[in-house]
Amino acid sequence: MNILRSAIAPAILTAAMAFTACGDKTTPVLIEQGERLNTELQTLAQENPAVIAEAKAAYADNRMTVDVKLADSLFMVAQISEPLFDYFTACEVKDHLDKNLEVTVNALSEKDGVVAVSLTDVYGDSKTFEVTAAQLRRMVKSPLNQLNYTEARDGLFAAFEAAEELFRPAEGPVKAITTSFKGGFYAYNIEFENARAFSGLTTANLKYRALKVLEKRYANLGSFRPVLFGMYKSFGIDGFHLVYSAGDKSLKTAVTLSNIKQANEK
Repeated sequence: MNILRSAIAPAILTAAMAFTACGDKTTPVLIEQGERLNTELQTLAQENPAVIAEAKAAYADNRMTVDVKLADSLFMVAQISEPLFDYFTACEVKDHLDKNLEVTVNALSEKDGVVAVSLTDVYGDSKTFEVTAAQLRRMVKSPLNQLNYTEARDGLFAAFEAAEELFRPAEGPVKAITTSFKGGFYAYNIEFENARAFSGLTTANLKYRALKVLEKRYANLGSFRPVLFGMYKSFGIDGFHLVYSAGDKSLKTAVTLSNIKQANEK
């Protein structure tokens, strides 16, 4: 998904701070801030090549533009809805509150400036999200459950659902694959025509299969992992279930977020 800690939310805050200058001195300050932000983003990309292929920023015409090209196939911009992007940004804004933030937001409001974040994924799709001072102020003052919480979570669940085929087993035939969310776990439910398809499997076998898929998806997040999983937690997501069933027989396993190892932890 998409949706990156240092490439998005801090970029917005840093860009917004560029608007704190006033009068005729504003433009040079904005240009300088844009150059500084550009340097920081390029360093970030160099340190996280598995997540960010390229990142840059620049100021022009009262608009701070942040361009991020993603390197991880996990993030598909088509699956990042505006409510989900705004919610993620709000999470990061709240985690990076600063004594200058109020001044920053007020100045941005006076300038009627916009921070525009453009994301491009490995599939060649792009999308631009704009954040205004009014939105930033609301993100600071309002609790997360009042910031398009339901719409944002629905957007995340839609991205989860789109990955259901990754859990399709070699055994079969499979009657249906459905998803659900209950008790803090997002479940991938595999319904077989006959229970014989999984009669030789144990809960441990099933957990291994679930981890194989999930660890591949989340293997290269690096420093972005706690950010993404932190957002999951804010939605009440503790992990995933993988369920095999046929008629009245079923086999179920749970994988918590902490169970999912990164590439360098294996």
